[in-house]
Amino acid sequence: MTTLSTELFRTLIEQHPIDTALVLERYPYEESWGLLAQLPLETQAEIVEAFHSEYAAELLLALNSEQRFALIRELPSQISSDILEHFSDPLREEVVTALPSLHQEELELLDSFEDDTAGSLMNPEFTALREDATVTDAIRRLRRLSLLGRSPSYIYIENDEGQLTGVLMMRDLVLSQPNLKLRSIMIQNVIRVYTDDSLNDVARLLREKRLLAVPVVNDKEELLGVISGTELVEELQEEGFEDAQKMFGAGSDEHATSAVRFSISKRLPWLEVNLITAFMAAAVVASFDGLIAQITILAAFLPVVAGQSGNAGAQALAVMLRSLAMNEVDPKMPQFVLRKEALVGLVNGVLTGLSAAVVAYFVSKSWALALVVLLAMTVNLVVAGLAGAGIPILMQRLNQDPAQSSNIILTTVTDVLGFATFLGLALLAKPYLLGL
Repeated sequence: MTTLSTELFRTLIEQHPIDTALVLERYPYEESWGLLAQLPLETQAEIVEAFHSEYAAELLLALNSEQRFALIRELPSQISSDILEHFSDPLREEVVTALPSLHQEELELLDSFEDDTAGSLMNPEFTALREDATVTDAIRRLRRLSLLGRSPSYIYIENDEGQLTGVLMMRDLVLSQPNLKLRSIMIQNVIRVYTDDSLNDVARLLREKRLLAVPVVNDKEELLGVISGTELVEELQEEGFEDAQKMFGAGSDEHATSAVRFSISKRLPWLEVNLITAFMAAAVVASFDGLIAQITILAAFLPVVAGQSGNAGAQALAVMLRSLAMNEVDPKMPQFVLRKEALVGLVNGVLTGLSAAVVAYFVSKSWALALVVLLAMTVNLVVAGLAGAGIPILMQRLNQDPAQSSNIILTTVTDVLGFATFLGLALLAKPYLLGL
């Protein structure tokens, strides 16, 4: 590569770090570091900051101690906290100990809060001034931040005890006299969230109030950090993708660029579980092998009934997982939701069952088979609706993640009960079906 092309390539990376990160994640971290090593430390940190935390951790673990410490020191506390979660405990402790004391304190603060709370996502780096500071002080602070490449959306006001008492609007700041105290122009009764508030509640507040960011305080009203709308959206999107992966037995922290060994370790255990459940469904069918041998057309309708049941259950499951995530349902009082899903399953079961029964009659010319298909479809969709809604509620009551492989459990229920119901009804109707 010529000097000109090398310089051009480096300039593009430095000016577009986020796009660069998306491209580099497609390649092994060793190759990515080969390019990053040619860049200034500040640019390296910008790109690492845009990586998925697992990919960033793999890259950092491949570096020597000096390079690793230098990069982590350049990262915001919020980002380094996510990355360090993938380190072993001894290495994590070693890295944290080597960081500046302020960085250590911020990491300890972030780690002290539960996941999915405002405290766990807040950025401890914010702009705050005392009430007795002047307009000139505030403008001077903004200019210094601008030289550092930072442009805060809001300036928060604290009293001498560090409690949040107000917020400044840029318009008021610019139009006010230089010697005015900030307490005289600040907006009081600031909208805020508390460290243990759920991220869904924070998202709802930002959406309703149309805020770019919201301050986070503790129970003493002390300002601890800020959550920006952009970071919150990214976090909730990531959680949504993680839940989708967990539903199907993939690791929540697995990405397309994850190492082969890591992906296998996350997927294989649940594939083995799924295999066991598949054998359970096969055992149900095998127990009716004599009936199927006598009435072979039953085999053609088995996947129809089970497939329809599985789809209906997946619909109920998706709705319930969203409702639980948005705190729309109290898992301790699920009766209304379960009754609703049973009714939806009953109506859909009858309507789709009638359609399937018509097909069954034209294929076999047997009213008995049509009736078996109708009844099996109705019963299975009611069960599927109850299972789809009930499984995540049950898992949450057991203090488990409602999304964790819930689709695998649901498939087991719908397949086993679906086959058993259809073939059980066929057995009862056997005298009327033997003419087929």
